Amino acid sequence: MTSTLPIEQKDRAIIVDVIRGFALIGVLIANFTSYVDQQTPEPILNSISSSLDRCLITFNSVFLEWKFMTLFSILFGYGFGLILESLAKKNINPNLFFIKRMFWLFVFGAIHCMFWWGDVLNLYAMSGILLLLFRRKSNKTILSCAVLFMLVVPVFISYLLRNQPETFTDADIKGLYNQYKQGTLYEIFKFNITFYYRMFIVSGSNIHDIIETLGRFLFGYFLLRIKFFHLAESKKATFIKVAMWAAPIMVTYFILRWLLLNGTIHANQYILSPLLSLGILSTTTFYVSILVTAYISFGMNKFFTALQTLGRMTLTNYLMVSTFLIILLYGFGFNKLGELPIYTIWLYGCVWLVVEIILSTYWLKQFRYGPTEWIWRQLTYWKRLPLRK
Repeated sequence: MTSTLPIEQKDRAIIVDVIRGFALIGVLIANFTSYVDQQTPEPILNSISSSLDRCLITFNSVFLEWKFMTLFSILFGYGFGLILESLAKKNINPNLFFIKRMFWLFVFGAIHCMFWWGDVLNLYAMSGILLLLFRRKSNKTILSCAVLFMLVVPVFISYLLRNQPETFTDADIKGLYNQYKQGTLYEIFKFNITFYYRMFIVSGSNIHDIIETLGRFLFGYFLLRIKFFHLAESKKATFIKVAMWAAPIMVTYFILRWLLLNGTIHANQYILSPLLSLGILSTTTFYVSILVTAYISFGMNKFFTALQTLGRMTLTNYLMVSTFLIILLYGFGFNKLGELPIYTIWLYGCVWLVVEIILSTYWLKQFRYGPTEWIWRQLTYWKRLPLRK
């Protein structure tokens, strides 16, 4: 999950919050989709899905899935650099501060993981700690390691782990479905912990994910080092040029991903993996470049104000999405898992997005930070901090 910066709002770059809010919208739709299609057995999913639903799942896979989470990871690294700048002004030890910050993020993630195995906060915390190793490295080293960790090293890790037992099988999905539909809260907690342990720790998958996420963090940290978003209003030509460079790779990725989903082509996973990762990164880059170009062209209108508001409460809004979906889909809530088609879930997602914008706008008019951001901030500083403006 993206970082909440330990600095006052007047010191924050508005464009970074706008991009963060934009990323949250993509993650929201992707999570609304994955809560259903990744936890519903195929026969049940097929029985409730129309051609429209299947198109939406494909659309999510091609245009949304991993693109916005990649963006969150890049922004996390960018936020790490901003944190270092802020701490330097306050003469605070950055190592101790960031370790405490990541510890409490891991705690948030562990609690979230008890409700949903797909949490990323604990992964961000583990990868985030490793950022400290690069605090004094040169820009060239940071960029080189970012490319290696994003595109190259994960392939070797996958190859070394190739003989591990298969995970996320049809039996696993059936188990998830049955537990979420019928299990008590305690049974769901127990199942999610066991499932996460087997899915990510025993399989070694966490090693792959930590390294790949660290690469994205480092890329974001590099962007901070070169002040990529600093004075963005004067860099319209730069963002247009970046979008033009990213566009051909993005289109190639769209075609490749579409053909793979349809089973038209097959490729060796060790060759395919870095190509897909490059395509995802290029797509993310294109999306952001177009967004920033539009922001420069049209100014801070209501649309970008809404994005900025979402971006200032990203952690709270991320957890609110899970809270809503758990209550809607799980058996101890409304028990709608396996009953609502994807198009209905997307409609719920759009409504929930409007709710989050309204709640975030109302909250930030009266308070300095989102509620979860405030708790995280206090735990990190280990003292009571003012909330109300």
